[in-house]
Amino acid sequence: MSTKPAPESSYVVLWTGENPALHEALLQELDLAEIPYADKPIGAEEIKPDPLPIDWEPRFGFEVAVHYPDVPKAKEILERLLSEGELADVELPAEDDAPDNKASSVEAPPSGAVDEDPTISVWAGDDAKIVEFLTAALRENEITIRTVNDGPLKVVYVSPSSAPRAREIVREITEGVPPQ
Repeated sequence: MSTKPAPESSYVVLWTGENPALHEALLQELDLAEIPYADKPIGAEEIKPDPLPIDWEPRFGFEVAVHYPDVPKAKEILERLLSEGELADVELPAEDDAPDNKASSVEAPPSGAVDEDPTISVWAGDDAKIVEFLTAALRENEITIRTVNDGPLKVVYVSPSSAPRAREIVREITEGVPPQ
């Protein structure tokens, strides 16, 4: 069975993704190389999101296609951009199933305003879902946190000035009590 190349007027999808920096760099490089392209935002024509999609597709992002004869040169450009690293999609590392003994991490609040080192313990336990929910709630309230994994036990620390508010948030979450 032989495959026929696509007609010269055909567009072939070169890249689909959600990284705006890579998207912009790719378009600039294609312009510099004088390679014509079709640039389409993903999700623009979508009227109502499908709550139970059968086929997984990104809900937003970009799709760049080039003419069939330009594919090899365009792929070289894309591969060069991806190899530069700083424009590549950033992937979060998977959490270890077995945490290191005494592993620790400090997370600053979204605003970046760090007042003091997180040294006051506000919660300790072994439920990963609760610690995930607590840390998200504390970050949302712009409280600097530090989490320490001591074997199965996880401890959440906050700064002394944030401790009263953090304890109230922990109480709301762990006891299901409304704020006072």
